[in-house]
Order: sequence, then C-alpha cells, then structure tokens
Amino acid sequence: MGAAVPDPAPAVKKRPGARFYIQAALASGLWTGYFPFAPATVTSLFTLIPAYFLSRKPLIAAVAIVSVFFIGVWLADEMEKVWGKDPARVTIDEIVGTIITFFFNPVSLLGLGVGFVIWRGFDIIKLPFINRVQEVRGGWGVMLDDVFSGVCANLVLRVLIALLPVLRG
Repeated sequence: MGAAVPDPAPAVKKRPGARFYIQAALASGLWTGYFPFAPATVTSLFTLIPAYFLSRKPLIAAVAIVSVFFIGVWLADEMEKVWGKDPARVTIDEIVGTIITFFFNPVSLLGLGVGFVIWRGFDIIKLPFINRVQEVRGGWGVMLDDVFSGVCANLVLRVLIALLPVLRG
C-alpha cells in the first residue's frame, strides 16, 4: 500500500581504529608491505640494515628472531581476518627470514648482498619441504616458511663465507 520506506539508519561500516593501524604497520614491516610491486623484497631490503648489525650481536639477534617470530604469528593471524589468507601486505615474515639468514654470519657489504640474493632465492623458489610448511594454517604457516627459507639461506651463506673470505665481515 504505498511506497516502501527507506531504512532510516543504513549500516555504516565501522572504521578501523588505532589498534588496526598499529597492527597493520607492524605486520607490513612499517608499511613496506604496501609497496606496489615486490613488497617482500622491499621489506627484506630495508631489513638488511638491522640484520647487518644484529649479525655481530648473536644474543640480541636471537631475542629479535624469537620476538619477531611470535609477534608475527599473532599479527599474521589478525591480518588474515581482514586481508585474506597469507596476504602480500604481511611482510613481517620477511623480517624474521632476513635476520635468520645473517644470524651468526657477520658479513662484509659484499657478503650482505650475496646473502640477500640467496635469501630471496630460497624465499621465492620455495623448496618442496618449505612449500609444504605453508599449508600450516594461520600465522604459523605464514611465518614458518620464511623461517625455513632463512635457515637454508643461512647455511648456504655460511659455506660461502668459509670458501670466500671476502664475504666475511
């Protein structure tokens, strides 16, 4: 009998709060995960500076690795709820993988470049056993594949440093 009355209070999307922005900033490697192409590589590049210095401080590096890993598991879980499974913006996993690559591997600047290429190679190629780890659900899968890639890169870099002293720092 007459025209339909429009809903007087249409649903308004809730705006994300400060907590979300802090989580997004940390999960994305201080916004480097928002880079329009190769965000993981960009985050890894920015992480080279702290990784270089942490390679000379193994105790601090170990604390950083464990802390970033567990914070990353939690943040990746939270961000998957918003951005979907293993979102490209989440690059905190690249931070932990980069630091692991140089853990107990003090390098020269040349060694830093070589380690970076090895690390990105393992992370991009994903050996079969590393690729399977991505099947683990949630933040664990997001973080663990980069931990394993970082360990592989660390071992290869360690061998190269032994064979080519010019890479040693």
